[in-house]
Amino acid sequence: MKKEDRDNMFVKRNIVIPKGSRCCGGHTVNGFLSHEAFFAITAYEVRHETFSFDYIIHTMQKLRTMVNSNKHINFDDGFCLSDIDYKNLIGFTRAQHDHILTYIPSNALKNSINRSPRTAIACLLMKLKLGLSNSVLASMLGIDNKRKMSDIIQSARLALSQYFVPHYIGLTHISRQEVIQKHTSYIATRLLTENRNPCILVLDGTYFYIQVTCFSIYFIF
Repeated sequence: MKKEDRDNMFVKRNIVIPKGSRCCGGHTVNGFLSHEAFFAITAYEVRHETFSFDYIIHTMQKLRTMVNSNKHINFDDGFCLSDIDYKNLIGFTRAQHDHILTYIPSNALKNSINRSPRTAIACLLMKLKLGLSNSVLASMLGIDNKRKMSDIIQSARLALSQYFVPHYIGLTHISRQEVIQKHTSYIATRLLTENRNPCILVLDGTYFYIQVTCFSIYFIF
């Protein structure tokens, strides 16, 4: 388990997870504990524990950072936002947000106080859903200025375009057989294929500015 998860578990839930503890991948998102797993963990033993001086100093620094944080909206804090908040802000539930993050490699986005991968993706989704300026988004998320927000949104856009979008959009994200079985209607088959069962692709070019006003092309293969 990552040090960040162990620290948060101690600070927020008063549960100490020893260094070297392991967790199966089904309870993690991008290597970090999922929200559900974080709150499902329970203490099974109460005992006296001796902490090193460095551990105490580190824990105090983490507490100071949390107390002094100027973030009004914090996607990295499991206590900050409910599922309703997620839907209002980014249009997805927390679980759906976690699902998107599973496609993004850990090294694809910077991980810092201002721009964890979770927050970076959330910034882009907030921009798309709410249409707010970068200055307003920066104020809402406690980021220094709109230039940093612009960089965060740009990096999130590139990461999603590279790692997430190809799984759901484009010619390679679906097989010919799946198009026939799941996305071809009975009416289209009757009208266009004489009751055969081919793959039908309809391309609507209504707003293509070419010599003709509009056109639709049917490909049957």
